[in-house]
Amino acid sequence: MPRMFAPLMCLFPVLALGQTEGGTLVGTSLVVNNGPGDQTDPHVSGVRVVYTHQASRSSSEIHFHDLSTGVDQAIATQGGYDSLADIQGDQVVFTRTTSTNLVYRFDLTRPGSYATELAPRSNVDRRVPSVGGHTVAWQELGYTAAGGPAEIFLYHQGTNELTRLTEDTSVDRTPAVSEDGRAVVWVKCATSSSGCDVWTARETDTGYETKKLTGSEGEESAPDTNGTLAVYVTRSEADSVLESDIAWSSLDGGETHRLSLPGTDSNPSISGPLIAFEHLDTASETPNYDIMVYDLRTQLLYRLTHTPTSESLSDMSVGADGIVRVAWAERGGGGYNVLAYTFRLPRDCTVAPSPPDAESVCASPGTRQLLGVLQSQAVEGEPTPASSEISGQGTGVLCVDNGYQGPRATSGYVWLGEGLAVTANEFGEHVAGMALPMPLQGRRVLSALAEGEVGGTFRTRLYGPLMCDVAAQDASFEATEVLYGRTTTVESASPSLTPEMDTPSFVPRGYEGLLPSP
Repeated sequence: MPRMFAPLMCLFPVLALGQTEGGTLVGTSLVVNNGPGDQTDPHVSGVRVVYTHQASRSSSEIHFHDLSTGVDQAIATQGGYDSLADIQGDQVVFTRTTSTNLVYRFDLTRPGSYATELAPRSNVDRRVPSVGGHTVAWQELGYTAAGGPAEIFLYHQGTNELTRLTEDTSVDRTPAVSEDGRAVVWVKCATSSSGCDVWTARETDTGYETKKLTGSEGEESAPDTNGTLAVYVTRSEADSVLESDIAWSSLDGGETHRLSLPGTDSNPSISGPLIAFEHLDTASETPNYDIMVYDLRTQLLYRLTHTPTSESLSDMSVGADGIVRVAWAERGGGGYNVLAYTFRLPRDCTVAPSPPDAESVCASPGTRQLLGVLQSQAVEGEPTPASSEISGQGTGVLCVDNGYQGPRATSGYVWLGEGLAVTANEFGEHVAGMALPMPLQGRRVLSALAEGEVGGTFRTRLYGPLMCDVAAQDASFEATEVLYGRTTTVESASPSLTPEMDTPSFVPRGYEGLLPSP
C-alpha cells in the first residue's frame, strides 16, 4: 500500500544518526508498483525502472516503468520464468529460466516485440546479467564441467564476441558494468562464502586488463562502478564486533576509503558522484534498513527513508538532466512493493576554479554524465549513420576517438541535431582524435558516419556539463519534500585492505577459454 505519510513527514527536517543540519536536497516520493503479488529487485536508468513482478510462485516477469509518465508495461515471458533484470538506456537484460538459465535482451524502443537470447549456446547456465554501453556481463556456471564454479563472461554487443573473463577454481560472481561499458567489477571468492575480494576489468582496444582491487583484510561483496570508482561492502572484525561498511577505491588502484557508520551497511550503488546504500541503525527505536545517499564531492550523507519497515535491493541513477532517481523494494500490504525517490542533484559541490579544457575532459571525464556513445566504421556501398537520442543542458564536451578498435577513419561526420559538429576534412590517418566544447539544448539526436577507406573506425562520446552545473541550471523540477544532509567522517582504510600493486592480467576479446566438457 502507498506510504501516504512520507511526503508530509519529509517536509520537515529529517535529522537522524546524530546528524546536524548541512546541505539540503529537494525531492519527491513515488510509487512504482504496490499492486498484488511481489515486486522486487528494481534497477534504474534515467526515467525508467525495471523490476521483477511475481504474481505467484510459478509466474515471474520483468516490468519496465516510466517515472515521468507512470506507464508500466511487461516484457512477454514466452513461457519462461524471468527475473534479475538490469537496464541501461533503451536496453534491458535479464535471466530467463526454462529448462536452464539464459540471458535475454529486450529493446525498449520496441515495446511490442520479444526479447532475444544473447550468445545462444546449448548446455549453459547463465545468471545475474549486468549491462552498460556495448557490454553485457553475467556469471556462468559449469562452463567446463557440471558443478564447476561460476565464471564471469562478457558479451560485446557491437562485435558479438563472447569473452571468458575468469578462468580458475575460484567462485566469481555479481558482475556490474559501468554505464559506458568500459569497466566491469565483480567478486572473486576462494570458497562459496569466504576469501572474497573485488576485481576489475578495464576494456582496451583488443581485450580486457584485469586486476585485484582489495587486499587480504575483510570480506568484500556487492560491488558497483561508475567507470572511475568501485564501491562495495567490506566486512571485518573490530574488537570482536563484526562491522559491515561501505568502501570505495579508484579502478586504477591506490588508497581505499571507508564510510564508517554505527550499524550495518549493505548493497551500494554508484552513479556520478553519489553512492546509495542501505543502512541498519541498531540504536534506533525500531531498527530496520533505510536508504542513504552519500555525496563524494561534499562528504554529506542524506537519509532518504525513515519508515518502520526495511527497504532493500536499492539502485540509483544520476540522469543527464541532473535529476537523481533511486528505487527500492519494501514490504507492505502482504507483499513486496517497488517505490522510488527523485531529487535534484545537490548544488553544494566544489568545482575547479576554471573548468578543464575539452581535451582534458575527454581523457578524464570525472563526474560528467556520459550522454551518448557511438561506434562508426566505413563500409563498402552506401553508408548508414549511427545515431542515438540524447538530452542535456549547458555546455558539454564532444570526444572523437579516431581508430578506436580498428584503423583510423580517413573521412567522416558527426552531427548533434541539425548542426554539423565534425566535418570530413577534419579526419585523416594522422588525426588520433578530437575534443570540442558542445552546447546542449535539450533533446537532440547525436549521429556519426565513417567514410573514406573501408574499415576505418572512430568512436564518438558526448559528455554533459559538470553535475553541479546541471543542478543549478534546472529550475523546472517540482519537489514536495526537503531532506537535510550531515557531514560524515570518511576514514582511510587499513593498508591491508588494498592489495600490493602488480601488473594487470590481459584477456583477449573473444577468448572463451577451455571448451565445455561433452
